[in-house]
Order: sequence, then C-alpha cells, then structure tokens
Amino acid sequence: MHLLYLSVFLGIGVLTLTTFTYYIINIMGSKRFSRENTRSDLSPSDVTICIPVYKEDPEIFEECINSVSAQGSKFVVVGDSSLEPYKTIVEAQGGIFVHKPVREGQKKAIGKSMEYVDTPYILIMDSDTILPEGAVSSMVSHFVEGVGGVGPNIGIKNTGTPVAYGAEFVERTREIVYRSMSAHGSVMHLDGPCVMYRTDLIKPFITSDDFLNFKVFGKTTQLGEDWLMALHALTSDLKLVKDYNVRVEIYPQKTFKKFFRQSLRWSRSEWVRFGMEFKTGNAFKHGRFYTFELVYTYMMPFIAIAALFLRTLPVLLFQLHHPDPNLFAFIGKVTFLGNIDHFGSIRGLFDSLLFGINFTGSGIFVLTVAGKINGERLKTLGYGAVAMGLLFVTTVYGAFTFWKEPKWGTR
Repeated sequence: MHLLYLSVFLGIGVLTLTTFTYYIINIMGSKRFSRENTRSDLSPSDVTICIPVYKEDPEIFEECINSVSAQGSKFVVVGDSSLEPYKTIVEAQGGIFVHKPVREGQKKAIGKSMEYVDTPYILIMDSDTILPEGAVSSMVSHFVEGVGGVGPNIGIKNTGTPVAYGAEFVERTREIVYRSMSAHGSVMHLDGPCVMYRTDLIKPFITSDDFLNFKVFGKTTQLGEDWLMALHALTSDLKLVKDYNVRVEIYPQKTFKKFFRQSLRWSRSEWVRFGMEFKTGNAFKHGRFYTFELVYTYMMPFIAIAALFLRTLPVLLFQLHHPDPNLFAFIGKVTFLGNIDHFGSIRGLFDSLLFGINFTGSGIFVLTVAGKINGERLKTLGYGAVAMGLLFVTTVYGAFTFWKEPKWGTR
C-alpha cells in the first residue's frame, strides 16, 4: 500500500511540475515576444480577399463587407447556395459575387473563389469577421523570407452576452500561448476567421483533392479547412506568424448551448489535426518547444483527469479499509489527500507543496490573461470559467467522437 501511495505522489508531482512549466514558459515567452522584421514593398493591392458565405445574418454580413471594402483590396464572395441579400451587399461595395446554386460546403466555396485570385497573396476570412482599418496593409507586411502564412489577433465582439465575455477569455488565453510560440519562431495554427497566405503556396493546395475531399477513415469530411491550410504551410517548411497589431472581431454565439456545439465541432476537427501532425512528422520538425506546446495543449484535459484519478485512487482504497461515513471528509481527502495513514504528515506536506505550485502557476497565468482583457475583467473572468469548463468537456468528448461529421454553419 505504501508503494502505491509513493507511486501516486510521484505521478501527481510529475503532472503538477509539467503543468507549472507549461504556464511559466508561456507567460515568459508571451512577454518577450516582439516582431520588428517586416517589409514595406507590399500593399493591399497585392492581396485578394476571399469570403465564403452561407445564411449569414445580413446585418453582420454587411458590417463585414463594409470593413473589407475599406481595405483597398480586390474581394470575392462565394455564396454557397445563398444569393440575396448577399449579392446586392457585395456588388454595392465593388466586390465580386459568385453564386453556387447547390450547397457543397465551406471548402468547395473557398476552392471556387481561387478562380478569381491573381494576386501574390490571399486573405481568406469568415462572413462574420470585422477587419479594422489598415488590417490588410499590416498583415501583408509580415511576409518576409520563410513566412508562409499570417494571422491577426482574434477578438470577440462585445455583444454584452455571457457567451461574448466567456469567448473573449478563451481567446485571450490562446493569445498568451500563441505569443509564446511566436517568440520561438512559428505558431502551430492560424485561426479560420481570418488568414493570409502566399498564393503560390496555398492556391494549388486549396484546389487539390487533398483539401477539397480530405478524408477521415475513408469518408470525405468538411472538417478542418483552416488547419489543413496551416499544416500544409508548416510541412512546406514555412512559418506561421501572428500580427498582433491587427485585432479582428468575430461575433460570438448567442447562447452557451450553441457555444458548446461550436466548440465540439472545433474539438473534433482539432483531434484529427493532432493525428495529422504526427502522421506527417510535422510535430517534430519545428523544434522541441513546438512539440511540447502541441502535445501539452491537446493533452491538458487528460492530464487533469489523470491527476484527479491519482488523487482519488488511494483515498478510495483507504475508504474500503477504513470506511468514513462523512461525505465532506471524504471529499476533502480526494481534494487534498488528507492524513490517511501514519505517513500522513509527510504526505500532507508534500501534497501542500504540490498544491501551492499548481495554484501559483495557474494563478499567474490567469493574471497574465487578465492583463490582456480590455475592461470588465471580473465579468470576463467569471464567464470565462464557464467557457473553459465547456471547452474541457468538448475536448474530451471530441477525442472519442472525432470521426463524426458536423454540419457546416456560419459560426
């Protein structure tokens, strides 16, 4: 029994120190990140903006198109079985509208837009994304040698709903991780709402069968249009970078129920991507830091479950031999491992130390995230806890249902 307890403590110790390391290196990396290597010979006229649309809220879509038309770039909108009022809105702002009478999904819509691209760079964005002034000009300046794709900082439109605050917390958490990865060279992903790529890199891929008819277990799936492009750039030995001077805004889901469904779609897609990282060997091509970030980011929920299991196992065994009818005392032991044998004082001290390390790391990380929040921090942190809880569930559930095909929605 004592050997079991020792093994449990060592396991918890390894998991705790790994988590603490993850928090600290991302905090430190995010603070030292800076990018001064840009170029000035590119302009918005070197970029074509491509937008697929399917049953988007017309008011949101018009706001999107107004922000696009102000960039000074050619833009193309492909209506995936959606015609009006989208055609009128686009053409009123000088854009090209292409109607696909039969709905075939987001990938085919993006693929269709490639027929109208004759510029050296492509910006692909969702129909609910709002670009700030000068976004395209700033993003294209980051295409220095070795860079294949550029993404902006993602922000959530503050609609005043609980989901908006929760989703904003999630994005600021991801920003810390991405800033840290940026400091080490390349991020692992560029977010689908707004991505810019080299045309000679991405256009042949988008029009290929590998993209349009990507298969999971032999079945064509609509999953992963964004990470397929990102992974293609990375496996082509090019970097993905973020332009943190550009903050685009996307509209949040209206309810946490819809947020849950959206997160589940994304989770399933991301688990397919995780497998592809190792299948292609990309997980090991960009250095140990990239590999660590990739593995830990995906495994974090399972590490938490493993830590809870390790804490619970010896308490359950002890409960079998020394039954305690006090439910609260039992919960206390699971949470803090209590003094459950004659080594209790030593184990209690060890567990207190691990608890302190974990609390300190996560606390500093949350404070760092809070520093990225503009206004109403307490509300954002509160609803952010709810959003992170839902992400925890969808990440775990998505890992065991990743092959299920979701319906393509606008958000």
